Amino acid sequence: MKKSLVLLLIVLLPLLSVSAQEDEVVTLNWWATERGRDTAATRDLHFQLARAFEESHPGIQVAVSLYPSRGFATRVFTAIAAGDGPDVWYHYYATDVAAQGFLEDLTPYLEASDVDEGWFDSAARRAALGDQYFGAPRDAVSGFIVYNKDLFDAAGVAYPEEGWTVADYRAIAEQIADPENGIYGVGGIEGGEGCLQWSPFSFNLGAEITSEDGRQVVGYLDSPEAVAAMEWCLNLVTDGLASPADMADQFGEITFMSGDVAMQAISDWEIPAIEEQATFNWGVVAPPRADENAEVIPWTDSYVYYMWNGSENKDEAWQLIEWLTGPEAQRIAAEAGVWSPNSAAVWEELNWDEDPIKSVSYNQLVNSERTPNYLRSQFYFDCVAGTLTDVRVRWVEGGERDLATMMSEAAQTAQACLDENYANLPAAE
Repeated sequence: MKKSLVLLLIVLLPLLSVSAQEDEVVTLNWWATERGRDTAATRDLHFQLARAFEESHPGIQVAVSLYPSRGFATRVFTAIAAGDGPDVWYHYYATDVAAQGFLEDLTPYLEASDVDEGWFDSAARRAALGDQYFGAPRDAVSGFIVYNKDLFDAAGVAYPEEGWTVADYRAIAEQIADPENGIYGVGGIEGGEGCLQWSPFSFNLGAEITSEDGRQVVGYLDSPEAVAAMEWCLNLVTDGLASPADMADQFGEITFMSGDVAMQAISDWEIPAIEEQATFNWGVVAPPRADENAEVIPWTDSYVYYMWNGSENKDEAWQLIEWLTGPEAQRIAAEAGVWSPNSAAVWEELNWDEDPIKSVSYNQLVNSERTPNYLRSQFYFDCVAGTLTDVRVRWVEGGERDLATMMSEAAQTAQACLDENYANLPAAE
């Protein structure tokens, strides 16, 4: 009897040991997004990164969930409210969203780490609120102009060069545009509210549409400079230079992909799709400056990784964020042709600072000092963006031309919304 018991224990002990090890494995939920213009490589990269992380962190497993980018923030908020939020996810919140209290303060983790050494200032700013960090940058991108070499050659127009101006941009568009034959000078983003929000023109037209903290729009959105800038953008549509709305229905925001658009403002996020799908010759150039006496003002952005402060596995979640924002993961993403690194050192290691395409963005990133207007307030998209859309619709579809009045009305509406939302925030503890 004793001999049989000993034999049974010999058989069971290894199984019990394996079971104990399995119980020690922590599973992290990493939520991510997919956009319509993402390539298959983007989807694959998430799983590639997760598996690479697991190899160097054997006690942690990563469950990747990919969701459509539209409505993603609402999905995250809903899950958190139900007590079932992801451990880690990325998004593009304004930094003051931390006041809502669902983000983990990563400052203590970063103080014990060197992962942030070398991050571009623009990327670091996207994750910081004052002296505290509530996120860590997934990548770093800038805005610049992509142009169709074939259309330039057909029109006998010289390619644009660094140092050109906003006036040059308009003049070139006029030379190449031929709407009757379906050829347009510029993409659709420049011809509407996106021009003042998420394009390099947003600064290089000489306008700010919010205060630095994003809480004030009266005096900014309705300023003479903002009105003039918006008129410049809208005239690209009314003068037949910008691609039409039905082209966007087919090609999305980046109508440049049609092959019938000469120039468009883009960022590094769009380069992978252009490299994979463009059937024509193209190049990129730095954004145009306001005039011959001005310097280019870079537009830069980043997606940011966040940790839910309700996570039951915060140490492990930080290990994932630290690894994803560190050089190994940054190289993997860059070499996959998906995301551009958050660190100047990695760009230089990959010789991207000398690459004909990548160096244009690199030079913007190292000189970035401003945060885009739409990233300054957590309530920007609730309160400001829609009012600019209304202005564009009234101008393009309604034929209204009193732009100063329309922008003033937009500013008043947006300001009332911002004031109400900030007044309703719970007091800081």
